[in-house]
Amino acid sequence: MELLLIHQNYPGQFRYLAPALGRLGHNVSALGASPAKPAQRASHLQYPWSTPSLPADLVDPALETSLLRGERVAEHCLRLRDQGYVPAAILVHSGWGEALYLRDVWPRARLLIYPELYASPRLLGYGFDADLGTPPFALQGQWRRRNLMNLAAIADADAAVVPTLFQRDTFPPHLRSRFHVIHEGVDLDQLRPNPACRLQIRSGLVLRRGDPVITFTSRYLEPLRGFRTFMRCLPALMASHPTLQVLVVGSTASGYGAVSAHPQGYKGEMLALLGDQLPLDRLHFLGRLSLEELHSLFQITAAHVHLTYPYALSWSLIEAMACGALIVGSDNAPLNEVLHHGHNGLLVPFNDPEALGSWLSAILRQPEAFAPMAREARRTVETRYNLSAAAAAYDTLLRSLVALPSDQA
Repeated sequence: MELLLIHQNYPGQFRYLAPALGRLGHNVSALGASPAKPAQRASHLQYPWSTPSLPADLVDPALETSLLRGERVAEHCLRLRDQGYVPAAILVHSGWGEALYLRDVWPRARLLIYPELYASPRLLGYGFDADLGTPPFALQGQWRRRNLMNLAAIADADAAVVPTLFQRDTFPPHLRSRFHVIHEGVDLDQLRPNPACRLQIRSGLVLRRGDPVITFTSRYLEPLRGFRTFMRCLPALMASHPTLQVLVVGSTASGYGAVSAHPQGYKGEMLALLGDQLPLDRLHFLGRLSLEELHSLFQITAAHVHLTYPYALSWSLIEAMACGALIVGSDNAPLNEVLHHGHNGLLVPFNDPEALGSWLSAILRQPEAFAPMAREARRTVETRYNLSAAAAAYDTLLRSLVALPSDQA
C-alpha cells in the first residue's frame, strides 16, 4: 500500500520500522521537520519548520506551537495531495500536533496514530522521585493542555498504537480499547554482541569487552532518567574499584523534566555536589555519540545502568539488551514489563543509590556469574522485540484497517 509516516523528528521511533515495512512491499514515504537521514530507505520529505516567535502573554506557548505545527503539516500535505499523492494509510506520531488536520486532507486514508503517553504528574516524577515535592497547580494545567493534541488525534484516528502496556495504561480507561500494543522492534542483524569490539574514549584509552566498564546513557542528563541516583552511587563504587572506567552519554541541555538551577545543568549540579569525591580521570562524559559508537559502548560494558521515572520505554534499553549488555535498571514501570530480576537483568529501587552501587560492585567482582542474565536479555529481544515480528504486526494492523468498509473504520 501507499504508506505515509509522519514524525516531527523522523525517523524517531520508526528508525528500524520504516525500512522493514518497505521490505514487506509497501511504498513508504516519510514526512518530518528534520533533514533527511541518508540511511533511511523511505522517501523522505521535509516540511519547513522553525520554532515560531510568539507573544509573551499567551496562556500556553507550547500549545500554540503545536497548533502552528499542525497547520504547517497540513499545508505540506495539501501540496502533496494536489500533486496527486494519496496514501492508503498514515502512521503519525501525534504528540506535537502533526495529526490535527490529516483527516481533512485525506478523508479516506486510514489513520493510525502513535500517541506515546498521556501526561500526568507521576510521569514527570511527582509522587515518585524523593527529590521532588508537590507539583505547582500551573504545571498540572500545562500537562492537561499537553494532552489535547493526542486526544484530538484519538478522536480522528481509526486506531492507536503504543509500544508497551504501561504507555497504553497512562491513557484514561475509556480510551484504551482503541489501542494496540506493538513495540516497533530493533534490527537484530545490526545489534548483536561483539566480543572483539573496541571503543576509543580518548588518546591512550581504548576499552574492550571484559574491561571494568560501567555505562549510563540518556538523551538528556536529567532526573527523569535517574542521572542523580546514578551519580550518587559513584563515589563509593569508584573508590572500591580503582580500575573502573565510567562512561556517561547524554546532552547537558534541558530535557523532559524540571530544569536544573545550575548553569551547567544537572551534570554541573552533581559535579558541584560530588566532584571532590570522584576520580574525574576515570569518569568520562562523552556527550552525544553516533549510533555506531553507542552500540559499541553497549557491546563493551560490564553493566549498563538504565533508571527512569514511569515514562516512555527508551529505545536504548532494548538496543543495549540486543547488544548483550547486562542491565541494572529501576524496579518500576515500564522496565519491569521488560526485565525480570535475576533472570534477564537486575532491578533496584529508583531512589536507592546504595543498592545500585552494591549490585554494580558485585558485577565488577564476578562478571562471569552474571553473564547468563546478559545472554537471556538478548533472547528476550529476539523473542519479544525483534524487528521482523514488529513489522509483521504493524503490517497486519494496517492491512486490517485499510480493508475495513468506510462506515466501520
